[in-house]
Amino acid sequence: MNRINYRIDDLRALLALAQHGSFVRAAETLFITQSAFSRRITQLEEAVGARLVERTSRRVALSALGQSLANQALIVLPQLDQSVEDAYRQAHGESGRVTLACLTTVAYSRLPTVLGQFRQTYPNVRLHVRDDTGQRVTQSVINREAEFGVTVLNGNMADLVIQRVAQDPFVVAVSPDHPLANIKTLNWRELAKWKPVGLGRSSANRDLIDSALLRAGITLPWFDEVEHLSTMIGFLRNAQVVGVLPRMALDARAPDLVMRPLTAPVLRREIALIRRPETELSQAAQELWALLARSLH
Repeated sequence: MNRINYRIDDLRALLALAQHGSFVRAAETLFITQSAFSRRITQLEEAVGARLVERTSRRVALSALGQSLANQALIVLPQLDQSVEDAYRQAHGESGRVTLACLTTVAYSRLPTVLGQFRQTYPNVRLHVRDDTGQRVTQSVINREAEFGVTVLNGNMADLVIQRVAQDPFVVAVSPDHPLANIKTLNWRELAKWKPVGLGRSSANRDLIDSALLRAGITLPWFDEVEHLSTMIGFLRNAQVVGVLPRMALDARAPDLVMRPLTAPVLRREIALIRRPETELSQAAQELWALLARSLH
């Protein structure tokens, strides 16, 4: 069966006529002229292919088919109106949810403050945070699992919209009673003798560091390896070891540890906000994007 073309406004006209039993009063409730109202009823009858209204010199009433259609429309139209209203509220940040993919380091160091600011404007919008490594954050955005992401910039983002927001240097971190806590800086060639803990090879940070050191002709210094920053911080606090982390990973989570600059070369990870080019962010998502950009800048 071919799809029937009809207008929602014509169905509303039929409901108004069923309620008021008069073309004049029904037209008034819809704030249109009687002739415009009559056209709506005629258009609906033409779409259905049958008479929906019985007209006599004394009265106007719906036919059996017209009454049946009105009864069904009375159920469906309010549901449709509610769906559109819900979509409007979500689009304008009055309800709904924003799904954000975010570097774990940014999620715990910057997002709590940003979320407080976000709630002042959008108190009824829920936030779903997919906090993970940079590679997985980027993939979440590409796979449409998140509206946008905060990640480490790399060479695999040619098809994404990118806003660079921060340069986060890598530092050496130790406990306060470690010998390295008393120095001002350390270079990468000297680091090897301290047998540093490195992040696992699946980490975007590890890949960035290894690539830069190999280009500089420096032997990779890693001795032990861990997969997660939380494990690294635990090692640094309790095992008298040396670790290399992004500075942002320590700013909020480990203020008790000592961090020192790493030089020759100075290495930084570039943090960026990313989204798919075809994605139009909701008002709430746009606000969250802007707040994160300002916080990280």
